[in-house]
Amino acid sequence: MKEFEGKKLLVLGGFTLACDIVRAAQNLGACVIVADYNPESPAKDVADKFALISILDIDALEKFCREEGVDGVTTGFVDILLKPCYELCHRLGLPCYMTPKMIEVSTNKVEFKTECNKYGVPVPQTYLVGGEITEEIYQKISYPVFVKPLDSSGSRGAGVCYNREELDARFEEALSYSVSHNAIIEDYITGREFLLDYIAVDGEFRLLSMFDRYMTPDRGSAVNYSNISMTPSKAIDKYLAEINDKVIAMFKGLGFKDGVLFMQGYFDGNKITFFEMGCRLGGSYYNHQRACLGHNAIDMVVRYALKGIMTEEIQSIPTDIAKYKGKYALDCDYLLKGSDETIAQIVGLEEIRKMSCVVEIQQFHDVGYHYVKDRTVDKCVVDVEIVCNSREEVIEKVNYLNKTFDVLNEEGESLLITKLEPEELFKD
Repeated sequence: MKEFEGKKLLVLGGFTLACDIVRAAQNLGACVIVADYNPESPAKDVADKFALISILDIDALEKFCREEGVDGVTTGFVDILLKPCYELCHRLGLPCYMTPKMIEVSTNKVEFKTECNKYGVPVPQTYLVGGEITEEIYQKISYPVFVKPLDSSGSRGAGVCYNREELDARFEEALSYSVSHNAIIEDYITGREFLLDYIAVDGEFRLLSMFDRYMTPDRGSAVNYSNISMTPSKAIDKYLAEINDKVIAMFKGLGFKDGVLFMQGYFDGNKITFFEMGCRLGGSYYNHQRACLGHNAIDMVVRYALKGIMTEEIQSIPTDIAKYKGKYALDCDYLLKGSDETIAQIVGLEEIRKMSCVVEIQQFHDVGYHYVKDRTVDKCVVDVEIVCNSREEVIEKVNYLNKTFDVLNEEGESLLITKLEPEELFKD
């Protein structure tokens, strides 16, 4: 008998990545219901049942859960779903690892930086948090600076500015993405971007992975998807030795006890600096964690929703597990270019599915998908997740992916942005 056979789990949000939550819960034996306002939600097709309810309509969700006999509620990937998930669980008396403080620090960039400064966790200098740049602020600024909305995610409305003219334009754009009509101006930090995945179990913390994010030179300063993400990070030893304990002390000081947490930052070869954190599933690295480590955050999130515990094995997880000893795990994202295009053909995907190193393939768009220039930062068509045993295998497999996969328009022209050469992954 499977662990959650006979249990019902409600997943808030039916977007593509939510399909992974659905499948994970089903693999653990649960009956999974997806709720979303969109009747064409991708997760609808893999769920056992679909509820056409807006995630923001807590009253309707509560009524549905009580009538349906739902045993647990969870979500992931999208900040706007965190508060509704917490509120719904609170009303129903169901487990929810998220706390109001956790959500606040994860979604309010000022609160995040304030807490980091308290615990010695490095963050960039801030020049302004507000809706207007005064002449006094202009005089204090040392370019380049980075501008971002106060309360937005996914890199929307964010970017680097090298002079006052660029700052004025970017600041207005950032304000347009902010619910509170406020933006942040801070020092522009450079280096290799990375993303950390932590789990918390009854006040104990483990860093499961540290992925470096690689972009081709023609990408912008604020991106949602990397071209390739790879672990172990080049900064993992330095991070574990110098920063990890400070981050964990901050988590404990804020009263975090259970759940998933991610941190994003940059490593310039000498200094580590953070710019973001979250208390949700933040990508597809859980598939790599399952394949390489035997642990993964997505199963733990499901387990907490239905049982109130992430895992009973936290003490058996090594504190240096994020070194991925002997393994390389990669996310290879293929992104669309152009401002008014239609996908006419997808080439090579079936050949890629046959590769033994492939852990998972996330397909976000199919033939017939039409897109125009809009406010979306990146448009990923396919994410190929692979695990390799050596540098040589990484280079071989990524070269094969780049050669084999393509997306074409009706004229037979490639719609993919420049692909990252795998040799770039091992340069200093």
